[in-house]
Amino acid sequence: MITAEARPDAELGPRLRRARLRRAVVEPRLFSVRAVAARLGVSATYLSLIERGAQRPTEAFLRALAADLGLEAEALLPLAGRVAEDVTAALLARPALAEAVRALRDLPEPDLQRTLRRIRDGDW
Repeated sequence: MITAEARPDAELGPRLRRARLRRAVVEPRLFSVRAVAARLGVSATYLSLIERGAQRPTEAFLRALAADLGLEAEALLPLAGRVAEDVTAALLARPALAEAVRALRDLPEPDLQRTLRRIRDGDW
């Protein structure tokens, strides 16, 4: 049995709600459930379900919500049990990339950033 703690989306809803409420402290009318939902073109009920962890958002909606709340979408996608479409396409086209991710996952952050810079700069 999968417990709430083990589900990928167990922390997503509360994290989104906390972010919205933090923004609501400064701008309450702009960051009520209804105001955010209206800006994003969904019902307040749908947004509330996501915040309670009862609904799993699509990648597109999660990206829009993250942008509205000032959050990093890439960090939220795994919490929603989602993988970015471009990453999925890359893994399907080149399955060996999964092994590269596994090899890099335990690398200390400074080393990872240095490695990524070298790859982007073509210096590898």
